[in-house]
Amino acid sequence: MPVSQLGRRQGTPRPAYRGADTDATLSDQLELEHAGHPGTVDPGHALVRYTIPSDGRDVLPTIRAQFHRIRTGAETTPRLETGSSVSQVFEGSGEVTVGDFSWSVTRGDLFVVPSWTRLSIRSQASPSDSDSGALDLFQFSDAPILSKLNLFRAHTEESHA
Repeated sequence: MPVSQLGRRQGTPRPAYRGADTDATLSDQLELEHAGHPGTVDPGHALVRYTIPSDGRDVLPTIRAQFHRIRTGAETTPRLETGSSVSQVFEGSGEVTVGDFSWSVTRGDLFVVPSWTRLSIRSQASPSDSDSGALDLFQFSDAPILSKLNLFRAHTEESHA
């Protein structure tokens, strides 16, 4: 489900979350943005959260699963969150900044973001390393646990390069 559209929905839990559906949803978000309509979380940054369709809850009670697509040249807004996350580069390449450290990532790389550590990601994907022409990342985090304990917090830094 696009993060911009979270909320209660009619339906039943899906037995499978197919890659083709995720790809289409991410592409649709970026196409809407290109046409001048809202639909992305940042310019050039589409985000899908895997949820239970009937109520919008995370698919797992203790783990949040999300898929990011960051258009080439786009950079995510720097963000801090309580809790921790792990991301895997599905395809594409880019530069990740976690706290004071920056490094390049490519397909198959994993990176961890500790609690309340600044994260920003810049896509440097090209047609040679990405079918979508973007940096695609699968991310999971412990946000549902912290939300249930009323401890989840997030802060977005508005000004970034």
